Amino acid sequence: MSEQASSSTRARDIDRAQTCGLLDAGYGEGQLDPTEYESRTNAAMKAKTLGELDALVSDLQIPAHLVETALRSATAGRRPRRGPVIAAAVAAIAIVIGAVFFVTRGDDEAGRTAAAPEVVAAAEEPAPLPAPIPGEPDAIVIDPIDTTTVEGIRAFIDRYRVKFGDTVVDRAIFYPDRVDVTRAVDGAPHLYQRYIFMNGFKPSMTPSPRADPRSIDLAAIDLDRLAANLAAAPDRVQLSTGGISDVDVRSTGGELELVIGVDSPDKRSGSVHTTLGGDEISVRIADK
Repeated sequence: MSEQASSSTRARDIDRAQTCGLLDAGYGEGQLDPTEYESRTNAAMKAKTLGELDALVSDLQIPAHLVETALRSATAGRRPRRGPVIAAAVAAIAIVIGAVFFVTRGDDEAGRTAAAPEVVAAAEEPAPLPAPIPGEPDAIVIDPIDTTTVEGIRAFIDRYRVKFGDTVVDRAIFYPDRVDVTRAVDGAPHLYQRYIFMNGFKPSMTPSPRADPRSIDLAAIDLDRLAANLAAAPDRVQLSTGGISDVDVRSTGGELELVIGVDSPDKRSGSVHTTLGGDEISVRIADK
């Protein structure tokens, strides 16, 4: 990526994930209501440019000391980047927060604790994903699968079970090329960890407070009925030429639901809302 990043610079998966981390923080501090948080998180995962990501977090309050520290880490030894301040600092902020988390965890392995400052100082390298939590299972790397199909979702659930030993999530959003999933931190149920599943599971942020403690068991999804609903979704939202954009398994107002998103080539969209068992709750017809 060019040193002179601008608002039109194409966003990477790490940029999208780290922006979601800032939205998580804003939501946890009461700066965003649940509807805003959900809308912005979905938009962040679909953003194409750094400018789109910046627009989603530019009105949030970020502690001044974190911004200053992050900017020093991001610009050390290089020319200042043009473009939105938050978009330029997102990666460094995530690294600083990650380093603080590791120190406060009091990791018994001195090698890991000592390595945290080195990550912050590595300003010349592209911002890495946060290091796994101590004791985290090793990453599982697999061939790409389309996780907006029943076959792909079933394969994901199988890999998730192998990785974590259960099928419980706080939320899971299935995209064609990846899954954005959150789950409670083992041994710290008041915190959640976000993972990006794309050829394997990788943590995309440091743990944050859980706003909604209700969990969802992916094994409760009726995959046979989901297959039928996926096939029928474009016609149900009146987008016969559309395709499945995402499948969102979530808790809304305390009720569990599965939302099938449909996008068309002319940028119109609609959605079908069902229970995990496949019963239809509502349909959002695409705009004309």
